[in-house]
Amino acid sequence: MRMSIKMIVGYILLIIIPFLTFAYFVYSQMNDKFIAQYQLANQQNIEQLAVNLDASLVKIESLYSIYQNNNALIEFLRGDYTNDRDLIYAYLKEIVPAISFSYLGDKLVRNLTIYPKYEERLLNVTGFKAYHELEDVIKTSDWKAMGPKKGIWTIDSIGQVPTLAYFHKIYNDSYSNDLGVLQITIQPIFFEEFLDQLRSLHPNNVILLVSQDGNIVYQKMDNTFSRNQLMEIKSSTLANGSKTLMTDRNQLLVNSTGLSRLGLTIIEINKKDAMFTLLRHKKWWIAGGFALLALLTLLYYIFVSSLTKRLLLLSRHMRRVEADSLNHPYTGHAGKDEVGFLILNYNAMINRVDELVNRVQKVELLKKEAEFQMLQAQIQPHFLYNTLETMRMLARANGDSTVADMAYSLGDLLRYSLSKQDDTTLQDELNNVKRYLSIHQIRMRDLEYEISLEEGLMTMKCPRFILQPLVENSIIHGLSKRRGAKRLDIRFAIEQDYAIIEVSDNGSGISVEKLSILRQVLAGEAVGGMQTQGTGIGLTNVAERVKAFFGGNSGVMFSSLPGEGTVCSLRLYLKENGDAEVNDRGR
Repeated sequence: MRMSIKMIVGYILLIIIPFLTFAYFVYSQMNDKFIAQYQLANQQNIEQLAVNLDASLVKIESLYSIYQNNNALIEFLRGDYTNDRDLIYAYLKEIVPAISFSYLGDKLVRNLTIYPKYEERLLNVTGFKAYHELEDVIKTSDWKAMGPKKGIWTIDSIGQVPTLAYFHKIYNDSYSNDLGVLQITIQPIFFEEFLDQLRSLHPNNVILLVSQDGNIVYQKMDNTFSRNQLMEIKSSTLANGSKTLMTDRNQLLVNSTGLSRLGLTIIEINKKDAMFTLLRHKKWWIAGGFALLALLTLLYYIFVSSLTKRLLLLSRHMRRVEADSLNHPYTGHAGKDEVGFLILNYNAMINRVDELVNRVQKVELLKKEAEFQMLQAQIQPHFLYNTLETMRMLARANGDSTVADMAYSLGDLLRYSLSKQDDTTLQDELNNVKRYLSIHQIRMRDLEYEISLEEGLMTMKCPRFILQPLVENSIIHGLSKRRGAKRLDIRFAIEQDYAIIEVSDNGSGISVEKLSILRQVLAGEAVGGMQTQGTGIGLTNVAERVKAFFGGNSGVMFSSLPGEGTVCSLRLYLKENGDAEVNDRGR
């Protein structure tokens, strides 16, 4: 199925059909069934609002755990603080922030008070009152009957809108003894918002809040209802326990639900005439809605056509693109929107792919030519090996072990250098460096080196000649210019997702200007390469091969202080290297 057809079908399924279904529902329910559905919707609305109100009450009740689990508060209520200085410190450090959190965390909290049962200090500060003052805000029988698992809600209906307060005892760590009572007073706006939500759908409704003993705690109504009508509706609702009913010769629709936490029953009364008046007032709005739907459908069709046309043309062009026709970008109208952005990036991608294909072919040709020239200029390696081995045997026969060892190390260096393998392991790289250093130690008697290994890294795959250029750079440019003891340290380590190889020396160091240029060259921000002597492999070459092989943020980094030495680090990203999993690192 084409995209344009999908968009049209989706518009019909998601917009047209739901709209027509809703319109049919409104006009087809003008009978007793519609009244029942209307009343059921009212019931669901009032129950949902009651659930939301109950959830808010649960959220407020959860504040109790903050104080029950506050060690400083429990220790204070137990009287553990004998020193006033410790008490004041605990109050400011632990208790005050907990009290402030209740005000900041819930805008419905109007006041929070703790009544210590045994402790008589801090009764004059905010948040604490004497234990005997509980008798003024809650019945003694109520707060004495409270258990550890549940608190008590109280309702003060003296004002125009009822005010709620939550009481809960605070216990010691083992809940074997109560230490005081927590009181959380709720803002009057809590009930006001709930009542406003009930009246938002039915502005002329009547709302009653009835307590368990049948008293009307709150009522919101106009003057069209007599008190006898209200008493009759209240009695019928409480007596029958019905959530929905019709009274006054089926002219009044009554919905009710309970608030178990508060011990209240909410009763909503709506006039039946209001329902039909609402429908008559909305008749022209419904007609206008159909006209608007038709207009939007036309505009949507025009918009979809303009959008899908360019996409279809682009998809047809993409089907014609093949490996030998990459240099033919899309030439249609692009535009400045997201589709135009897609077309421009597609053309850029095609040009880039064509450029990369040509570059890869050119690189392959150059590589083959270089290999051919190298083979022509290369001395037979076996002849060199045999010559060096003969020199070593003659030196050893003449008792010159130093020359023999040097010839042996040089032979191994040549074998490693002339090897045709592209990749190796860090262990082989380290062995090659050791042979290289053994030759330099013969030439530089005061050269010492130390190697710190991370065994899990030594089997890791890596490109050849990434370590020797770093060591050679330290010897030639750092240690060779130093008089006295020369020291070289090579450290292998794992830091997070990277393998770190550091080559540090105590040589002459690098000046600030040269170090800045070196970092720019290694980062690719400046033209030029840093070439080592002897291997012919530059540091930039090492950096580029490391980035290509390991990916990520891999590369070569330098830090140096003139006259104190230089640290050159290889940073190798492990996740890009399939041979360097976590299990292979000795962890």
